[in-house]
Amino acid sequence: MKYIITILSLIIIIGCSTTQSNIKVDSLETFNLNNYNDFNIKLNTSNISAEVNPIVLEKFKASLKNAIEETGLEFNQNSNLVFDINFTTKDTVESNRLNHYYSRYYWDYHRYRDDIYTVTQNILRVNLKDLEKDKTVWTVVTVWRNGSNRSISDDDASNILVDEIMLSFL
Repeated sequence: MKYIITILSLIIIIGCSTTQSNIKVDSLETFNLNNYNDFNIKLNTSNISAEVNPIVLEKFKASLKNAIEETGLEFNQNSNLVFDINFTTKDTVESNRLNHYYSRYYWDYHRYRDDIYTVTQNILRVNLKDLEKDKTVWTVVTVWRNGSNRSISDDDASNILVDEIMLSFL
């Protein structure tokens, strides 16, 4: 019994440690957040479609601002370091091919019929720009589907995303 509990504990620990994050981070090798004293956050509202809830984006912006201020940087509207938040949605068409005569509910005489549907993906990208150098020095992107538990409309998922972003600066 002791060996079974040990093995199950090991499987759970390995499973939890290999959970992949849904963010992708890229930065210049010379970038270091500690070289700056202040920052600004801008929300790009020019490309936002009507289906996007602006209140959710404002909450995400406030969470990100608070997390950055906890690192010791001050919020300043005239800062050379700008976090640019971009949000967009993208519809993709996907299909499931039915390659057998019998489906779960009825006999299907159209052997190669396609089940086509549309999936909406939400894309959030945060770019960090140094206005003095006129360069993007750091960027992060995350993608999720509507109704996902990784959506920033869920407060827990939004806080987890902000935590993952802040961990990328370490």
